[in-house]
Parts: sequence; C-alpha cells; structure tokens
Amino acid sequence: MRRTAEEAAETRKALLRAALAVFSERGYAAATLAGIAERAGVTRGAAYHHFSDKATLYLATISELWAEAAAPVWGTLDGDGPVMERLRRFLVAFFTALERDATMREAFALSMRSAEGFPELESGLRDKQVMMEDWKRGLMELLDGAGLRDGVSAEAAALAIITSVNGTAATWLACPGLFSPADQAGALADTVLYGITP
Repeated sequence: MRRTAEEAAETRKALLRAALAVFSERGYAAATLAGIAERAGVTRGAAYHHFSDKATLYLATISELWAEAAAPVWGTLDGDGPVMERLRRFLVAFFTALERDATMREAFALSMRSAEGFPELESGLRDKQVMMEDWKRGLMELLDGAGLRDGVSAEAAALAIITSVNGTAATWLACPGLFSPADQAGALADTVLYGITP
C-alpha cells in the first residue's frame, strides 16, 4: 500500500524532531542516521527515503525547525505601530522563546556550532550567512527613518540588535544558571533599544 503524502510528511517531521534531540544530546559526529530513525520510531530505509545522508538531515533540522519555531517571534515585527514598540515586542518574544521553547533553543544552539572539520556542513554556514544578511537588511529597512539617535545609522542599530540577541543567546546557552532570558526579557529588550543610561 502506498503511503499518503500526509503520512510521509509526518514521518519527515518525526525524523526532524528526533534529529534535533539526538544532535543536541550527542553532537553531529556521534549521531547516526540509524539512531535518529530509531528515536523517531521509523526504519532506516524511511530515514534514507527522506534524507540522503546525516549532513542533509542536520542542515534540514536546523533550517526547518528554526524557521518553524522563530516564525511567531518574527511575526511580532509585522503590522503597524511605532518601530521601537514593534522591536521591543520582537526582543521580548525572542528572549522568552529562547528559554521556554525547546525547539527554538535547541535549533539555535545547533546553528551556533562550528562546522569546522565537517566539510559536508559548509553549505549550512553559507545559508547562515545569507540569513544574517537578510536579517540585517530587514532590520535596516525597519529602522530607516525610525528617529534614531544622532550619529547612529540604521545599519549600526541593526547590527547592535543582531549582536545583542546572538550574544545574549550564546551567553545563556553557555551558562544557563547566570540569568533567565524569559524573566529578564523586558529589561534586556529595553537595554538593547535604549542603552543603559537614563
């Protein structure tokens, strides 16, 4: 009996979710496609039907699950209203989701790992660079004409937001006991947007 498209999509999603858990627990080098298939409750053949190799699955896991988890966060930038209010909503949503949404947290953590020593993952690094450039461009468009402080360009403001978000995430992932991004979300957002002076 032929599998339906819906069943195939469910199998693929199960593989992505299992891969996220396995790669997060074991790292790329120690993870195996067979182990991921077992975690997903599918056959190795099913895994190979959807993904030609471990690298393809790793890159799909990061890009697809990150996009899925981050979509509601990015959605906070949509709509009308003052730019700084929309940016604050975005930052609060990001810092909160980082801690409370396991998929977003684990996909972000995987995306920060170096592909050094794994040439098969280099295309993922290029994808990450393109994503960062798109993020920067989108923020610059949003910030253009937003009434920034004298001497602060839209580019500098966009880069300050990106590096603050990435730096906060990297710091918390490295030392989760240091602070709670979710509990500090408003203060972190205000600090990014308005600085640390009155």
